[in-house]
Amino acid sequence: MSACRYWKAIYLSVLLVIVAGCRESARVPSVSPPTSESHPTLVQVETKEPQAKLDQTPSISSDQKPEATESEALAAFLMKFDLLSKQGFVPTLRRGSTGVGYTLETMLGVPENNSPGGDFMGMELKAFRDDDLHMDDAEKMNLFLKEPQWVDGLVGKQRVPKYGYVDENGRPALYSTVTIKESSHGFVFRVDFESQRLWLVKDGKDIAFWNFLTLERRLIEKHSEAVFVSAHAHGAGKNERFRYYGVTWCAEPSVDSFVRLVEAGAVMLELRMHLKPNGSLRNHGSAFRIKQNRIPDLYRVSRQVRP
Repeated sequence: MSACRYWKAIYLSVLLVIVAGCRESARVPSVSPPTSESHPTLVQVETKEPQAKLDQTPSISSDQKPEATESEALAAFLMKFDLLSKQGFVPTLRRGSTGVGYTLETMLGVPENNSPGGDFMGMELKAFRDDDLHMDDAEKMNLFLKEPQWVDGLVGKQRVPKYGYVDENGRPALYSTVTIKESSHGFVFRVDFESQRLWLVKDGKDIAFWNFLTLERRLIEKHSEAVFVSAHAHGAGKNERFRYYGVTWCAEPSVDSFVRLVEAGAVMLELRMHLKPNGSLRNHGSAFRIKQNRIPDLYRVSRQVRP
């Protein structure tokens, strides 16, 4: 090969290499959407995680209701209660029937109160002697105070002499228990589902009423959840001692259940008023009470949490 042809071939080879390099550097790489091969973790987060959450949620049919779960108030109460229960018998801090409840609340650090809400973190506390809730139905427990709407056209101090009697102290008084059966004083309940009212009747005449909605609000306000504590009792008077051992937790009261208990004679009303010597009215409040062995029937949820 001649020298001219040799150098010409070298020149062409170098030129081809330069051109190819320029074309390669000028090429712009294309961007494609991520695939499961290039971003497997990203795809799992976007498509599988929500499905995993759905799989963890049980299906509930239209006629099923989720069970109520125990509350923070109950958990806090049980921590204190267990410490108290381990002490065994403790001396009463008050004589009389209210000693069992007063002693419990005092030992738990709950101040005595007459507020419309619950006693312990919004939860109502009730205590009683002897066995748990399966006691004789003669035992009663206060539910709440609620004055009716009077339709008799009278003021308070006029009702006592009209509906009441003269007590052993010689004063006009009206202390009477109202149930679904007419009492010796002529009082009786009448349930009116059409008007959604619970009527107070005297001698066959409607004189006052409570709306079902009012009763429901009062139930939820005072008894949205409650614990009923049973105690063994020894001794009497100032020497009485209690060992608190049983706890029943109840939640979700129902006004329908309340009305059914009224119809069954298990819920009653205590009228408690008299006239003072100066003629003014002393009203201790209209108190709804319930037979203790029917308390669980007031709630949708009733659970024995301590034996």
